[in-house]
Amino acid sequence: MSQELIVNWLNRVSETITQRDLDAHMALVSKQVKVYGIPGQALIDYRGWKKRRQYELEHDKLAGLEYRDLRIKTITLRRLGFEVTESMHGKNGRHIMIHKDVMLEQERDNEWRVVEETVRDWTLIER
Repeated sequence: MSQELIVNWLNRVSETITQRDLDAHMALVSKQVKVYGIPGQALIDYRGWKKRRQYELEHDKLAGLEYRDLRIKTITLRRLGFEVTESMHGKNGRHIMIHKDVMLEQERDNEWRVVEETVRDWTLIER
C-alpha cells in the first residue's frame, strides 16, 4: 500500500510536468515544504519551488521528470519517507540525475504532499 501510494504520487508529479500544469504540480507540494541541499541555496520553500517550476515551464527548460531506485525508509500513519533517483530531462538535451530523500505527509485534507526533500548528490549529463 505505501509503495503504491508513493509510486502514484511520483507518477502524478511527472505527469504534471509533461502536461505543463503548474497548478496541478503545486497541489502535490505542501505549503510548508522545505528543500535542503540545492547547490548555492540554503533552503527552498513553497514560494521558491513554485518560482523555479514556473520559470522552467514558461521558458521551456524542463521536458520531463522520471523516477527510479525507490527505497522506502519510513512509514507512519501520516508520513512516508523514501530515497529515490530523479532524472530531470532538459529541453536542451541536458539531463540531471538527483539522488534525494523525500518525505510525504498526509495533510488535513487527506491529500499526500511533499513536506521535505534533501538532495544527497546530483550529476549533470550533457548530451
